[in-house]
Amino acid sequence: MTTAARREMRAMTLEDVLRDIHALNRELEAFEEKYGLLSKDFYELYVRGKLRDEEIEEIDEYGQWAAVYRMKQHRESLYDELIREELQAALSSSEETLALPATVK
Repeated sequence: MTTAARREMRAMTLEDVLRDIHALNRELEAFEEKYGLLSKDFYELYVRGKLRDEEIEEIDEYGQWAAVYRMKQHRESLYDELIREELQAALSSSEETLALPATVK
């Protein structure tokens, strides 16, 4: 596989990760608007067991909210790894430049 092909594959992966992060943000925003609480604050209450758990619908939604929040954290970690590789490659080479893919969907 050529260097250009590897870069293209990484860029596509980075693009997919970014798309996932944006989709997860939209899901989190819906929960935040419904409950009037930022996801980071909700998650802290959730993991400490400080949320009411009397109704099955709330329990289900809290579980979904927590899962989406954890997925977003994972995707952001993956993004950090992928972008770090791209940046290190661009910064370590005096000739290599980083092309930012401008995609409109």
